[in-house]
Amino acid sequence: MKLHYFHGRGPLRHLVMIQDGQRVELHIRPVAGGLWGLVALIGPDQGQPEGQCRRGPWKTQARAESALRSIAGTLMGRGFEPCPEDYVVWSVAAQRLVRLIETGATAAASSSETIQFDPLA
Repeated sequence: MKLHYFHGRGPLRHLVMIQDGQRVELHIRPVAGGLWGLVALIGPDQGQPEGQCRRGPWKTQARAESALRSIAGTLMGRGFEPCPEDYVVWSVAAQRLVRLIETGATAAASSSETIQFDPLA
């Protein structure tokens, strides 16, 4: 098992990863009721996002950050390189998608390391 750490002074709220012209942006955003969600977007590095994945909600930002780190580790195993100094460019799309995360009593937070991108609707 490989452990991957992304250091910084503050909480990790977003991360950009690149591989062969493909870009993945991972965003942690607040969801209604003090909950936190994770949105991952994928697409060409110089284009618009083509796929999305949503996870959550979680009760704490720390738990959402843990899920982000887990998914980032999985993506590194697939050859993506983290670029923590890179700016996020798809934050508006991420904000729209985080609103679609269910926050009701039936919503279950997924901590699975598998990540499947669905087409962006």
